[in-house]
Amino acid sequence: MTMTLLYRCLWAASAGLFAAAAAFAAEVTVLDGNTIDISGTQYPLYGIAAPAPGERCAIRGRTLDCGKVARAQLQDLTAGASVTCAWLAGTSGIGRKAKCLANGYDVSYGMIYTGWAVATDGTFEVLEQSARDARRGMWRGDAVQGEVQTSR
Repeated sequence: MTMTLLYRCLWAASAGLFAAAAAFAAEVTVLDGNTIDISGTQYPLYGIAAPAPGERCAIRGRTLDCGKVARAQLQDLTAGASVTCAWLAGTSGIGRKAKCLANGYDVSYGMIYTGWAVATDGTFEVLEQSARDARRGMWRGDAVQGEVQTSR
């Protein structure tokens, strides 16, 4: 009897979590290539810096708003997903950063992998080099580290 009650409680709790996750995902807004807003709380992503809104870059002979494209990439990574964000320990104030997952996938990783953000610390340096070598995202054009103006 006690085990049956325990299973019923666990089932009820998990059903509530799934319902909450679905509502949570519906309230996600991508502000730019670095920042997700969930229910009015802005979460700057850890380990990355994406092109600033309005930043121009040349890719395959065309001038693009790379900040707008980076924002669209982050929207693609989070579209229809249950998104959760957690503040990283040791970050606070203006420098506070969050790890955000879309259905369990690290969106900071995704932004670097697709070539629409640069690594800001050692976390993603190897992945960024891989994106550069494969000429993904902004690395298809003339962008080089140090020239990419990033939003903060």
